[in-house]
Order: sequence, then C-alpha cells, then structure tokens
Amino acid sequence: MPGLKFGRPARVPRRAVQIFSLFLFLWLLWRTAWPMKEIFLPSEFFLRLDPLAALALPLALREFIPSLLPGLGVLLLAVFFGRVFCGYICPMGATLDLFRLSGGLITGREKKLRAVPGLHRAKYLFLAVLLGSSLAGVNLVFWGSPLALITRFYSLFLHPLLLLAADFSLEASRPLLSALDFPSLAYASLNPRRFDSMYFILFFFGLLFVLEGLRPRFWCSCLCPAGALLGLCSRRPLWRRRVGICGTCGQCSRICPSGAILAEAPRICAHSECFACRACADICPVRGTSFAFRPEAVPDGDKVFPEAPPVPAFLPPRRAVLGMVGAGVILASVQYSGVYSLLRPAARGNVWPDGLLRPPGSLPEAEFLLRCLRCGQCMKACPTNGLQPAGPAFGPEALFSPVLLPRRGPCEPECNLCGLVCPSKAISSLRPEEKQWAKIGTAVVLRRSCLAWAEGRRCVVCQEVCPYGAISLSRQENTPVPVPLVLAARCFGCGYCEQHCPVRLPAIVVKPLNALRLAGGSYPEAAREAGLELILGDGEGGFDDFVPAGELPPGFTE
Repeated sequence: MPGLKFGRPARVPRRAVQIFSLFLFLWLLWRTAWPMKEIFLPSEFFLRLDPLAALALPLALREFIPSLLPGLGVLLLAVFFGRVFCGYICPMGATLDLFRLSGGLITGREKKLRAVPGLHRAKYLFLAVLLGSSLAGVNLVFWGSPLALITRFYSLFLHPLLLLAADFSLEASRPLLSALDFPSLAYASLNPRRFDSMYFILFFFGLLFVLEGLRPRFWCSCLCPAGALLGLCSRRPLWRRRVGICGTCGQCSRICPSGAILAEAPRICAHSECFACRACADICPVRGTSFAFRPEAVPDGDKVFPEAPPVPAFLPPRRAVLGMVGAGVILASVQYSGVYSLLRPAARGNVWPDGLLRPPGSLPEAEFLLRCLRCGQCMKACPTNGLQPAGPAFGPEALFSPVLLPRRGPCEPECNLCGLVCPSKAISSLRPEEKQWAKIGTAVVLRRSCLAWAEGRRCVVCQEVCPYGAISLSRQENTPVPVPLVLAARCFGCGYCEQHCPVRLPAIVVKPLNALRLAGGSYPEAAREAGLELILGDGEGGFDDFVPAGELPPGFTE
C-alpha cells in the first residue's frame, strides 16, 4: 500500500509541509472574523498566491494589482523548482490528498488511469478560455481558480455545516448540561450560517471527489488552469527528476499521482506535469531516481542512461489553443451583449439589477467585476450573514459575487471586515469612520404593503431600528396614523429596517439608489459633496409624539 505509507524518507518532508500548509490555511480562515491586528498573516494570504489570478485579473483590468504580486512569485518559483506549489503548498491539492488517503484509496493501484496526454491537455484548453476572456476584458477566473474554489468550499459549505452540527449537538446535550449544573453551556447557542451557493459547491466538489477516486489528483493533472500555467513555466525546471540507474520495472509510472511518468518509458518524465512529490524516488528498487539540480554520479559498471529524451507532447495542438482563446473572447462578447436578458424579461432595459447591493467600499461595478475572485472571504467574514453569493437572477457576470441581502442580515455600521479580507481589493479597505460614509443604497417604502400606509395600523419598527435616523414618522393626508418616510440624504442602506420589518414580505426594502462607489479618493468628502448626512445615532426621538398615552405599536410591550 505505497499510497498510505508515510515512513519513506522522501515523502515525509512533503507530507509535513502539506499538513502545515493546510493547517495554516484553515487557521487563517477560522480567524477571518477576528480583529486583523491580531493576525501575523492576512487571512487572504493563500488567495494572494494564486498565479492564475495574478496573471488573468490584471490582464482583464489592464492594470497591475499590487496585492496579487505574490502570485507572480509562485510562477517564478515554478521556473526553478517545477510545480512544487501544487505538490506541497496548494490547499486544494492537500484536500484532495486527504480525501483519498482517508478513504483508503491507494495511489498505485492497477485499475487507476495512467498518463493520458489527451486528458492532461484539457487544463491547457481551460486556461486558454480564461485568458481569452481576460483579453476581451471579462473576468472568468473564478470558474477555475483552485484557491478561490477551495476557499469557497471551506468558508461557504464546510464551515456552515460544522456550525449546524455543533448547534445540534449543543441542543441535544442541553438536558444533560442542565442536570450537571453547567448553566453557561446549557443556555449557550450558536448562530448557524447559510449561504445560497451551498448546493452548487456540494455538486462541484462531490464530482471532484468522485474523479479523485478514479485517479489521484484528477483536478490538478487534467483540469486545473493554474496548474497548466505553472506547467508552462516548469517545462524544464532547474530542480527536477533525474534518472541514473533504471531497471525498467515501471513501478514509478504506476505510483506517480500526476501521470507525469510514461508507463512504456519510465525514464521519461513530463516535468510540466510533475508535482515533485518524490514518490518515484521512494519506490525505485535500485535507488536510481532522485530530484536534484544536477544528475547524481553513477558507479562504474552500472547500467547508465543519458538524460531522458523529450517527452511526447502533453500540450494541445496550436489550433486547439487558438480556438479556445477565441471561445473565451466569444463568451466575453456574449456577456457584453446582454443576451441573457432575453431569457429574463425582468432584466430587459435594467442597467443595474434592482436588488444588487454591494458591500460598502466596493469599486464601481465594472472594475469590481473585473477584480472580484468570488472566493467567499468577505461573505464568511460578515458577522450578520447578510453577504451572500449572487445567483443567476443578477446576470452571469455577477454570479457568485458578494451581494447584501438585508432580509438575511443587515450591514453592521461599525464593521469593516469585508474590505480587510478582500485579496484583490475589489472592496476597498476602509476604516470604520470612513465606512459609515460609503453609502450602498437607499431604503424605499412599499406603501401597498406597509401596515401604516395600507392598513392604517400604527407601526414604527423601521424608525426605531434605523441606526442613522433616516426614517421619520409624519402624518399625511388621509392617513389615520403617522407613516414612515425615508430621508434619502441620511440613509446608508444598511438594511436594518428591511430585516426587522414585521410584514412577511418586507414593506421597506433597500435598493442601490444613489450608491456611492469610488475608485479612489475620500468617501467622507465625496459624501458631503453629494449632500449626504450619514451620521450614526442621528435619530430624532422615538414614537412618543405620535402614540397616545397607554398605546404601544405592534410588537412592543411594557
């Protein structure tokens, strides 16, 4: 069972680095919502290492993104050491390895697929599509970025499931905790979180895990566009597999998880496909395989082979690559054309989707979409669970990007975590005193649904919960009770009013009207120039002036 043995000298360091890297990745994700000053590394550290994002996003934006500079360093690393990032550091690869090992699958089993160049070429074609769309000015990187995908898996799927399981366990053990006189635990509760893309993530990673059962690292070898990019930079790295003595037993080709060693010619290695896992060095019965900068000396009399001949082409034909680049350009053109609106009558003629509320500090929409990785970092960091991945209703260009759904959770006025954790700075990192001026929308009263406007019933919930004092109660003609009016200059768009509205379908909703989104400059200055008065706690009293003595609005008690 070679795939499950950790005692081999070559693989022990690799497994140790993989475990440490995955632990660090998960620890940074766990501390996403903690104060940033307590973290020695930013929570988005791994996302900044993404070589695909570091190349494709600036290409689409036509502008260098300094926060993604470490990703270019990973490309440079591949020139010297090959795809060591895939084999040692990438949390996607570590997760797939962990799944395979925990399931008892053995890397060298005979029934697993061997090196098939046709399958390996798929990732290069995928990369061509993504780069083609970037050339046309459209960001499709989020469909293939391994670091964004694995961050989404842990943040938006596994983390909510663990919270739900912990809450269920706490609820089940409540009688026992009460009997043991642990009141702090008996009355404790967790706030389960839910994200709208959980079923998509379940389907996607379920498929990846099934493919992993067919072949080790199927995603990394055959589908990952970031792996393809690293492969192009490591076709002949300085530190690579060297073969001195070879008995042509073929054990190395059978155990290679990336399929880089050909079964019919085990001395031949496709360095662009090799993860440098060194499994072949462990399994070699004559110890003729090594990883070094220079070939090792071989004793006289042994069977010595010259440097391995060129590998059969794992790259797709040039015409296929150009065709996929063209396909990426066509996809970008379709997105620009707005053809999707023909399938959604409600979208026709709407430049800005009706409920598209971006987090405070978001860049202007066009630049925001080009920068956003759809990694889910900001959604996990949101303390109210209000930030959700956008669904198809907002159009394909906005898919999986963060949208504020106030009914799920409002925007906390003093929270600025979403900007702090964004790896590409699609959301500007604002101080709390700046953030309160970054208006994201305006509340609108739906009079046909409002208890006060439509039914003449006294209700002041929206005014009471508004942290900006943006809702006033006023008597209007033909209204028996005071009715809510929104003061647009004071409304931040936080959504407290929408979340707490007692009507089943909220009678007050936040729309992206007059949202303030800057590519640069000062939010307080821009807000004041626009005539906004966004001051926290600037309410003008409660409902005492409009409620007769002895009466209380619905939902209020003595």
